[in-house]
Amino acid sequence: MPNRRGQTRYDVAVDAKFTVGDTTVERTINNLSLGGCHVVHDERVSIGTRVQVSFRIPTHEDPIEVSGAVRWGGQDGAGVQFDGLRAKEVWALNKFFETLSASLPDE
Repeated sequence: MPNRRGQTRYDVAVDAKFTVGDTTVERTINNLSLGGCHVVHDERVSIGTRVQVSFRIPTHEDPIEVSGAVRWGGQDGAGVQFDGLRAKEVWALNKFFETLSASLPDE
C-alpha cells in the first residue's frame, strides 16, 4: 500500500502539551512532519476532534503552537493533521529535521 502522506515523518521524542476541549495534558510526540504529528495519548480521541498541540524544538526559541484535527486514533495515541504553520515555524522545523533521520515509509 503506498504512503498517502504528503510530508516525510520523523521519529522524535518531543514533550508536548495536548489540548482536547478544555483539558490540557502533558504528552509526547513520537513522530512529526510539517503536516502533523502523532501524540502518545492513553485515551481514545474521536476522528475529527479539534485539538491544540504546543511543543518546543531546539531550532526555535518560542514554543510552536498549532491547532489541528485528529485524523486517526487508537489506544496508543492520536494522529493530528495541522491546520497550518507560520513560515518561521516551517523554517525551524526544517532545520530540526535536518538533524534527524527520516522514518522509513510504510510498505
